[in-house]
Amino acid sequence: MSGRDRYANSARGPPPRGGPNYNDRGYNNPSRSAPPRGGGARGGGGRSNNNDDYSASVASSAPIDPNMPDWWNAKKKAERRQREEERRINVREENERTKMGYNNAPRGNDGGRGNARVVAVNNGAGDDRYSRKAGAEGVGARQVSDFDDTKDKNSALRKKMFMDGGAGGGAGGDDRLRKIATADEELEGRSLMDLVDRGTLMVGLCLILIVVIAVTIPVALISEDEPYVAPAVPDPPSASPTMARQQVYWDIFDRVQRIAGGPDVLGDPNTAQNRALNWIVFEDGMELGPGKDHLHQRFVLMVIYFISGPWTPVEGRLEWGSPVHECEWEGITCKDVEELEAELEGKISELLESGREDGVKIDVPQRIINRLELRQRLVSGEVPGEFSLLYYLQHLDLENNQLVGALPSPLYKLFNLQTLFLEQNQLTNIDAVGEYRYLEHLSVSKNAFQGPLPESFKQLKYLKTLYLHTNAFTGQVFDILKDFKKLELLDLAFNKFEGTLPAEFGEMSNLTSVFLGHNEFRGTIPAEIGRCPNLKEFQIDASHKIGGPIPTEFGKLANLEFLKLDTCAFNGTLPPELAECQKLYFLDVNSNDLGGRIPTEFGKLGNMRTLGLANNDFIGDIPAELSQMAQLEKAYFQNTDLDGVMPQEICNLRDRGNQTVLEELIVPCDVECEIPTCCTRCS
Repeated sequence: MSGRDRYANSARGPPPRGGPNYNDRGYNNPSRSAPPRGGGARGGGGRSNNNDDYSASVASSAPIDPNMPDWWNAKKKAERRQREEERRINVREENERTKMGYNNAPRGNDGGRGNARVVAVNNGAGDDRYSRKAGAEGVGARQVSDFDDTKDKNSALRKKMFMDGGAGGGAGGDDRLRKIATADEELEGRSLMDLVDRGTLMVGLCLILIVVIAVTIPVALISEDEPYVAPAVPDPPSASPTMARQQVYWDIFDRVQRIAGGPDVLGDPNTAQNRALNWIVFEDGMELGPGKDHLHQRFVLMVIYFISGPWTPVEGRLEWGSPVHECEWEGITCKDVEELEAELEGKISELLESGREDGVKIDVPQRIINRLELRQRLVSGEVPGEFSLLYYLQHLDLENNQLVGALPSPLYKLFNLQTLFLEQNQLTNIDAVGEYRYLEHLSVSKNAFQGPLPESFKQLKYLKTLYLHTNAFTGQVFDILKDFKKLELLDLAFNKFEGTLPAEFGEMSNLTSVFLGHNEFRGTIPAEIGRCPNLKEFQIDASHKIGGPIPTEFGKLANLEFLKLDTCAFNGTLPPELAECQKLYFLDVNSNDLGGRIPTEFGKLGNMRTLGLANNDFIGDIPAELSQMAQLEKAYFQNTDLDGVMPQEICNLRDRGNQTVLEELIVPCDVECEIPTCCTRCS
């Protein structure tokens, strides 16, 4: 069953993503505009006024002009008040005369027409339907049987008058109509300031002023204490996933489920695989489609990240999850398929076609990851088994992190993996390490391993470097390692290994560095060590059960540079053959049971910088030939049976043209220094 079929009706489908549609609220709607601004009826574009006298009066009453002198403005105010008072008196007189005329008007029959009621309407602009001429002739205006005001409700300027339309009343009616119209025009032209009582208006203005002051003063005080800070502009809403990304969800689901452990694992929202899927579909800036060649590779990397991350970022580098090709991410190195094929001598097709040994294969990208370096990134938890999906990986470096537990059993055998660095973690089990049978470089130092070295190590026949130091391994390590013919570097220091050093050392002809100190080895150094022509460094210190004479075969190692044999149980004399190691710059045999004289042949070690012979039983003088060690920086002869006089030639190394070469020279107190500044100190 495909993932699409299994989860088509499941609540665990692609989670809804994105925020609300802010366009629905009109925030971004260009059709929304500010309400129209402007004055009302009193502001310059108000209603028209038919009273010409009043318009002229208002026009003549110009407001106070701040550009004119005070006396001019005072005069204008006085003139305006006088005209206003005269107008009011005239209006009152006209109203009184109108009332008197209305009350005294005759109310008889109108030439056989009956007591018809006449309605005279003045709408300010005039209406031809109501002719004053008809009223003068005694006919009146519009005749109605009943009072009908349904057509006049919306007009605030309509006036109603009831009168008898007799023949003798025509002239009187016309005069009354004219007076009423005049009064209406006067009222219509008056503003709110004219109609409202001045005292009431002043009280209202005072109340408004009090409210304004009550609000303004606290705001001003608060502003003095705390400066105004504009509210933060909210972040724009995140874009919701496009319909196209929703549509490709199940296509990508089907493409990756076979490498993710199946649809159940991939569909579980609690798994790293599900998180990686949602990241690929909805969050990845590259917006990969299901047909991209590196979809699988990118998915696997993000599964590993979600299992063991988040990691410590590296300044100036692109972190995992950046919207670029994964080969540009921090710690990742890629190669083109053609380049990798040339490096593997044409075996790339076999590698990519076979996949893992369980048959799982990922799509092969054009740019293949061959190296992952994640040291010091605080990678935590167990080592993700998903690394096995990158079965073409060649180098994996997880050094100095917080990995715990066991090395995962790679049932699928990363047979192309060449380098595995797990140093400085808290791992406790590497029983499965032998499954990486093509490893060339392995470091598991500074972990918490205990007990014998796993038998699976015997399968690592291709190892060139092996770091096991600073653990708690025990047992016979060389029973496993003695057949490692390709081994170049072996570091077993600071463990609890037991047993003897094998004669098979002589068959490890590629050895360049051997570090065996701080263990419980016993016996002697086999003479076969001299059959390692490439050996540069050999160290076995703080191993009290290792002793016997120092092999003269060391003298056959022309490339030997570093020899540290201190704090063991070596006896006999210093082999003069060591003088044949012309590249030797460090020799430390302190704290052993060596005796006899210091070989004068050591004068040929011209590259010697550190010479440690202290805490032994050497006798005689310090050879003057040691002055030929022109690069000598530190020499330790204390706690020996040496005596005599410190040679002048050696003292000359202390001051050579104002340049001190021999910085530290410690000799027995029985050795006399004729030049007090020659010997650093005695003991």
